[in-house]
Formats: sequence, C-alpha cells, structure tokens
Amino acid sequence: MNVPRRWFGGKADTVSEAFVTANPDWHTYRAGEGDRAGRKIRKVYAVGDGYVIYFIGCELYYETSPMLGKSLGTADSAQARINRLLDANTKEGTREYKINVSTLELAADAFEMFFCGERNEALEILNGIRDKLQAKEEGHLRLVYQSGTVLITALVWALYLYLWRQSRGSMPPAWLPWILAAALAILGGLFSVCLDLGSLEVNVNQQKPFLLITGATRSIVAFLAGIALLLAMRSKMFAGIAYRDGVAPSVGDPLEIAEMFFCFIAGFSESLVPNILSKSADPKVGADKTAGDKVAADKAAVGKGAADQAATDEAHDKLGEEN
Repeated sequence: MNVPRRWFGGKADTVSEAFVTANPDWHTYRAGEGDRAGRKIRKVYAVGDGYVIYFIGCELYYETSPMLGKSLGTADSAQARINRLLDANTKEGTREYKINVSTLELAADAFEMFFCGERNEALEILNGIRDKLQAKEEGHLRLVYQSGTVLITALVWALYLYLWRQSRGSMPPAWLPWILAAALAILGGLFSVCLDLGSLEVNVNQQKPFLLITGATRSIVAFLAGIALLLAMRSKMFAGIAYRDGVAPSVGDPLEIAEMFFCFIAGFSESLVPNILSKSADPKVGADKTAGDKVAADKAAVGKGAADQAATDEAHDKLGEEN
C-alpha cells in the first residue's frame, strides 16, 4: 500500500482538516471527497498513469505507484526545503495563504513533470522556487537585524533630546556632550550597518529575537566607540593633534564641529568587530552545493566514459567487418 506524501507550505499546521468518508483507492480521488485517510480533498490538481497530485487546504499531497515512488529522493529533498521557507500559520483567504497555494501549485507542476519523465527540468523548477524563497527569507531576517540597530539608535537619541530639553534655560549637565557624542557614534554605526546589510550572512534557521539582539549589539559597539573617541580627543595626550590651539575643551564643554564629525565616523568602527552571524551562518549550504556539483561531475564523467567506450567498440566492429 502506498502512503500519501504530504508537502505542506509552512512550518506548522494552519488549516483544520475536514474529515469525510475515506477512499482507499487513490485512482478514484475526486474534489470534495475523502482521500485514503478520510481528509476532504479541496482540489485534484493532476492525474496520470501511476500518480495523482491533490490539495487539502493549502497543503500539497501526492500518491504514486511503487515504480515512480522509488526515484523521488531528489524531488522530495528539494520540496522539503521549500516547505521550511513558506509562511507558517496562514489563514484561508489571506495574502500569505494565496501565496503559499500559488507557490505549491508551481511545485505541483514540477512534480507532474517529474512523474512524466522530465526530471532535470522539474528539479530546476523546484530549486528555483527554493532559491527565491530563501532570498526572501534572508531579506526579512536582515531587516530584523537592522531593526535592532535602529531601536537602540532611536532610544539613545530620544534620551539625548529629552535631557537637552530639560536643560534649556539652565547650565547643561557636564555629561550631556558625552551623550551627544555617543548618539552621533550610534548614528554612524547605523549608517555602517545599512551599508553592509546586503552582504550580511544570515541563516534561515536563526530566530528573529536572536537577530534583533545581535543588531542591537552593533549599536552598543558604536556607542562605546563614540565615548572612547571623545575621551581620547579631550585628553592632554591628543590635544595638540585634535585642536588647532592645542588646548582641549573641558569635560563639560559643548562639542565642537570637528568632534561631532569624528564621533560620527567612530560609529563605523562597529564593522571592525567580528559579527557573531558570520560564525553562525550555515556552513553546510556551500558544502551541499559542492557535493552536488561533484556528484553531477562524476555522473557526467561516467556518461562520457560510457559514450567513448561505445564509440570505440563501434569503430572496432566496423574495422573487423572491413577486414
């Protein structure tokens, strides 16, 4: 007995299954009726000799004859990766639900091609769907990472503006310039994060809170860099280099234009600190790709060797006939 394959577009069950009378013969599946397990079939997508592809809600199922089921390993692997990248917890009628159905219908077309013998073309379609979904998911994760940096930047600037407003009409606190230096450095750090966002290595298995905290740490690095730079500029050690008259302002004096500029530039030093994401990115992706390329190359070499041997044998046969 062939077990139905389930390929759902998400990470969790999203649509409650309606149960009807079970139909043990998958050759006679019909929309509105039950499958082997008694789940109500929403749509029979494709039927052919030895296979049927159908939907239950926005979940993709198929059943095949034993002969077709033996060669589905590569297609199943590609579809499994697609499942992990589709939106989870979608409700029927929502935009995400429709996108899941549309994506899985394209995957169903690829499986139909696979069942009809067009395996290379089908795998190319499935891998293309996976690459597109992975690029989309990585983009979302990068935005979450950036949001952590934006959040800390906004909090520091809100603190500075609040303290600046409270100090109007009176002598500003001595530490207010230092908060401004840190705020400018954090702004520079945010700019640095935005510049490097496209090349940021993320893993689709990473949790969003982790990425949010990781992005926030970049602002903290820039914060410390701004404080350290202002401390160095106002120390006697660097006064002769940093200021025209060689005299550094006192600790509580307002920032000069040059100090503001260099504090902003100091924020870019966050890029000098190793990012934890560079170590947590999945190293298996490149390894899998390399292994896949090696297998394909080995198969091509075997095929070429067989073709060369056949041509050699044919040439020998012709030579024997002529002799």
